[in-house]
Amino acid sequence: MNSIPSFFTGLIRELLAPPGDVCLTCGGKTRLTREWPGICRRCAEGIPWIEHPRCLCCGRAIGCPDCLRPEAQQRFFVMNRSAVRYNEVMREWLAQYKYRGHERYAALLVKMLGQALTGMQREISMATLGTAARTSAESPRLKLLNQSRLWRPDVVTYVPVSAERLTERGFNQAQVLAEGIGKAFRLPVAPLLVRSEHTSKQSFKTRQERIESMKHAFDIHMDGFQYLNRMGTAELKSKGSGMRGMALRDSDGQPHAFAQGVNKTPQILLIDDIYTTGSTINTCAGMIQAGARHYFGIVPDIYSLTWARS
Repeated sequence: MNSIPSFFTGLIRELLAPPGDVCLTCGGKTRLTREWPGICRRCAEGIPWIEHPRCLCCGRAIGCPDCLRPEAQQRFFVMNRSAVRYNEVMREWLAQYKYRGHERYAALLVKMLGQALTGMQREISMATLGTAARTSAESPRLKLLNQSRLWRPDVVTYVPVSAERLTERGFNQAQVLAEGIGKAFRLPVAPLLVRSEHTSKQSFKTRQERIESMKHAFDIHMDGFQYLNRMGTAELKSKGSGMRGMALRDSDGQPHAFAQGVNKTPQILLIDDIYTTGSTINTCAGMIQAGARHYFGIVPDIYSLTWARS
């Protein structure tokens, strides 16, 4: 008896395949998860989440020599937290999105980053209450923290890319992540920095080369700083800056916490796709603080949130 032709074999396999869509990451046809856009359960279970950072400064899940180096003593950001460890699978996900223009990854990465931000909010809020920052999610005290009491940044911003890189890729991946977070958490997003110097890809550089290349790569985005100009807190007014006091507002039109004078220091969340040596994040944080000090006479607290930590 002749074997079944390959055409019919493929057709039979397709008919017998599990119902569902094609998984964005593995290409399998199966049921997709509800919580993680575009991927199947198997791929979702393989995500290398950073649930308990070993380094409380940079958020790394394993031993961190970076934060022990002398240059790390001059840090302009309070802390960094990342959603996942940057392994080979995550490298491919980011490459599909960042370099190959696979736009469907955007919703997935934003959702993953949002989970990291939720954990970050709880961690900072618990630390503010005088409880160890690494308290588990099941803590009775943590359950007392309702949404209104969770730490919230006043402004979300992002690491900018050069005009050359923007032309090459067609978008700034950090900006997309920041705007996604802003929409999901109802937070204002402002471009506080511009890329003043085009640099070659960081992935091709040594640690020292990364640090050196970042020193003069950024400048203040004056239009973005007008957002800070309109916060109008009592502290800003007490500095004699002559600002009008136009409160910065969330997407729902409600005055933000800083605009209402709840926080004495602006809380700024800086977003990027990956934290490697921390040189990019630290340089950006330092530039934002220098700009705020120069124009407003205050030094904001900068928090960093990245999708992956290498």
